[in-house]
Amino acid sequence: MNELFAKYGGMVLTFAIWAAVFYFLLILPNKKKQKKHQEMLDSLKDGVEVITAGGIKGTITGIGPEFLTIRIDKGVNIQVLKNSISRVLK
Repeated sequence: MNELFAKYGGMVLTFAIWAAVFYFLLILPNKKKQKKHQEMLDSLKDGVEVITAGGIKGTITGIGPEFLTIRIDKGVNIQVLKNSISRVLK
């Protein structure tokens, strides 16, 4: 057993360290960003100005379970996926 650990222990320890670095530098920040985006989507309501991922600016006029209706000009409404909202304007 000691011979096996001596032969492969350093390699296993190196892999574990790289896995921890990968988790803390890549996965954890991405999870926090996704959570913040989801909280922003959950807080959307009628009358809020938003910008879509495609750069379209408009005001929310309707909210469905999956889609939003956005007024981009007088008489011009579009429907977009909720996930395509990139920013809420104050």
